[in-house]
Amino acid sequence: MAVKRGYARPLTVVIPTLLSLVGFVLAMIALFAGSGSQQRSMEKYHILAINTSTFGHDLVPTPSSSSSQPTATDDGRFGWDDIEDGLNDIECQITDELNDIANDIADQFSHELGISQWYSVHVMTACEGNFAPSATSPDAWYNTTNCTAQSAGVQFNLTDILQQELNSGPLNINAADIPIPDSIQQTIDYVNKFLLATFILYVLGVGFSGLSFMSCIILLTLRLKAIGRVAILINMLLTLLAALSLAVGAAIATAISKKGASEINEQGGEIGISANEGTQFMIISWVAFAVMLVAFAFWTVSCCTPRRQFGSPTAYREKPPRASSDSNRGLLGMFRRR
Repeated sequence: MAVKRGYARPLTVVIPTLLSLVGFVLAMIALFAGSGSQQRSMEKYHILAINTSTFGHDLVPTPSSSSSQPTATDDGRFGWDDIEDGLNDIECQITDELNDIANDIADQFSHELGISQWYSVHVMTACEGNFAPSATSPDAWYNTTNCTAQSAGVQFNLTDILQQELNSGPLNINAADIPIPDSIQQTIDYVNKFLLATFILYVLGVGFSGLSFMSCIILLTLRLKAIGRVAILINMLLTLLAALSLAVGAAIATAISKKGASEINEQGGEIGISANEGTQFMIISWVAFAVMLVAFAFWTVSCCTPRRQFGSPTAYREKPPRASSDSNRGLLGMFRRR
């Protein structure tokens, strides 16, 4: 019998069904994080987060530990080294206390300004809020206070947002008077350029993974004896497109997240502005790609699985000999007919 290829047992379709479901859910989380009723719980799935909780700390002058001090010569009689060490210790303690006071003042100053302690960029929104219970707590989490409306290719402008919040604050300070390097906004603009492409790729990833899941559900519902080559090829195409979309989208998001965080940390460290890359976002994005890639591998193996005739696993089994009920058949029947 001729051997053809393209066969899968119906029960094994449960595997790509679960994989497609996981990929679909993770892609949805990455796409819709920072929007809807789950803003706070899904805030950690941001592409980039800008930390302004320490903004203004270095604007308060503090004594420098490297200030020149008179150096006494040691003649071995008056213990000038011991006296100098003691003075240095006292100076360090005073400097630390002044720094702590300055930080507390800066915290209160930032609070009075009315600006948020962090700002984040998602695929479709930009959010802001404060750290809870406090910015210095080791278990601090993102307490979202506001997010923009959903839009494809959201454009985040930190300078404009700070200006609006400062204008609404009690001190009425102009954001132009705050020494925020232009390079920080330029880095944010660089991130903004890729948000539309990221949005499109994640929408495609969600769509193709969802179609793959629905296709698997249909195959399970039909209860076919064997899944044919056409159905296998369709699912191969859907999972391949989903995997490619999620892979390119995750690669772009990872690149802009890492570059944005690195440059903002380098440029904003002196004024107390830092950035965190979206680690959680990258994890779920790459996991979504991985599960869709495994689903594609399943359908590829199924397409290469040999089958006989029309794909029925029982089509090539040997048929049992048919019992004869006619006593006049065979050699004995020939003699009887004579």
